[in-house]
Order: sequence, then C-alpha cells, then structure tokens
Amino acid sequence: MKLLTATIQKAPRIVDTKFGQKCVTDCKLDDGQTITLWQSPTSKLINYGSGEKISLTVDHKGKHHFVENGNDDAITPKIEPTNHKLSNTQKKEIASYIEQQKDLLAFCWQQACSINDIQGEDTIQKMAVTLYLSAQRKFDLA
Repeated sequence: MKLLTATIQKAPRIVDTKFGQKCVTDCKLDDGQTITLWQSPTSKLINYGSGEKISLTVDHKGKHHFVENGNDDAITPKIEPTNHKLSNTQKKEIASYIEQQKDLLAFCWQQACSINDIQGEDTIQKMAVTLYLSAQRKFDLA
C-alpha cells in the first residue's frame, strides 16, 4: 500500500449510482495523473473544497482510497486556548477519559504485536495507531 498526496480539482459532491449514493471528486496526483475518487456518502471528503490537498492510499489492485487525517484543518477549526481554571468535576472527567483512551491504545498495541507478519517497532506502532483511530471512529469515542 502506498501513501500519495493529491489536489482536489472539483469540489466533492454526492451522486446517485446503481450502487447507492457515493461521494465523488476529481483529483490530480503529484505525478500529474488525474483520477476520480469514489467514497461513501458519509466520508469526510465532502468537507473539502477545490484546490485542497488530501492524502490517498493505493491498494494492491491500484484502487485509490481517501485517508481521513485526524488533524485536517478543513474539518477541525482552530481553537484558541483559554486561560480559565477547570473545576474538580472537569478534571475528573478528563482524567477518566484519558485513562480509557490509554487502555484502548494499550489494547490496540497488544493486538498489533500479535499479528504474525508484522516486524519492526515502527510498523507495529503504525498498525496500533490505525486500530486505535478506527475504533475511535467506529464507536464515536473522540
């Protein structure tokens, strides 16, 4: 699997196909190749506009897939830090959330380590983070 960067040429739009609704856009890869990207209608790709850069992967069949980054500026607005004090209740809620996320990440690390064909700490780390982010997205934990 390869990671690529592409520039959106036409703003993503939802279209009806014989397979149901799809989010579709035309992109230009860094090598100059133009591709049409088809995604699910709930993809965060719809939040992007013409001219924006996105990340794609290419699978072994040559099919391109949009990579949803957790830190996309197009999706996450910039929030200025505030200088207010947290209540004890807020501190406890934050501590509990962090503890749950730590446990989830540790579990994902253990699962990544148990995959037979994975070698090297960098590869295990990438797999663990992928599992962690997938679980957060699927179960709306973020």
